[in-house]
Amino acid sequence: MSVSSISSTSVALAALMKLKGVGRRAALRIVYGPIPDADAKDLVIDRATRAKLPEAALLDAWDRAREELESTRANGYSFFAFHDEGYPERLRNISDPPAVLYVKGNLSGLHSAKSLAVIGTREPTPYGEAVARKSAAVASEEGFTIVSGLAHGCDTFGHEGCLDVRGVGVAVMAHGLDKVYPAANRDLAQRLIDNGGCLVSEYPIGMTPMRTAFAERDRLQSGLSDAVLVIETDVKGGTMHTVRFSKEQNRALACIDHPDKWKHADKTKGNQMMIAERWAKGIPDSAALVQFLRSIDKARPAPVEKPKKASKNDDQISMAF
Repeated sequence: MSVSSISSTSVALAALMKLKGVGRRAALRIVYGPIPDADAKDLVIDRATRAKLPEAALLDAWDRAREELESTRANGYSFFAFHDEGYPERLRNISDPPAVLYVKGNLSGLHSAKSLAVIGTREPTPYGEAVARKSAAVASEEGFTIVSGLAHGCDTFGHEGCLDVRGVGVAVMAHGLDKVYPAANRDLAQRLIDNGGCLVSEYPIGMTPMRTAFAERDRLQSGLSDAVLVIETDVKGGTMHTVRFSKEQNRALACIDHPDKWKHADKTKGNQMMIAERWAKGIPDSAALVQFLRSIDKARPAPVEKPKKASKNDDQISMAF
């Protein structure tokens, strides 16, 4: 399938998910493989009616889905159904993949050889802010695409660190790609796209943010990545959703191991727990991060590490990272 074409599989899945009570899992049970264009509608209607779905509603949804996808394409967005060529292979292999994935920007980051999710609290410590930025920059220089959620806090600093070294970033959104939430990160989103990255979402254009969508998108952050790096988190919160998904998806998991100065902070308690319970590898400094990243990619020859430049700041942030 070319990027600009509209497959019957895409239309079928988008149409089914417009029906009341039909989500991505049910849609993929009905559309369990590529559908020939010639008899796509009849085939899907037959399967849907056997699943007790209303034929009239599906016919209406089919027309609306095709119109919606045509408009999406006309406005410069790409989209891929689960069975289409171009759908990210990493997502094919998770237990709950998007039925249709929408993309704004360059598609290459979705198929990169190496990918790291950089995640964490929306309210990081000053140390967390600096380490999120530095860690993403280090990983980008090691050839990793940086995946995050464009949220305030650790996500934002991770994306900024990626851009600092002209790395490729992927931002997973919890709504339609015609908007950016939070609005304060509109410029950041555009800079990611301008630098060869992209925004992705499983929600169609025009879909507004819903509370449940933010938790659902966490599985895509880990799903699009080979490994997950937690900058800072409390023992509860949104970041821990991604941690759980990373374990279910068998992704390598690491988290920042904070200097003693910061271990009193609530936003580091989740990190300490994960290290103590051996859920995640503790990362105390840049050298440990590089070692972790290279352990993920053992088959590739390791590049020569550049000498570390001394920092102008003489504080614990520059000492650790």
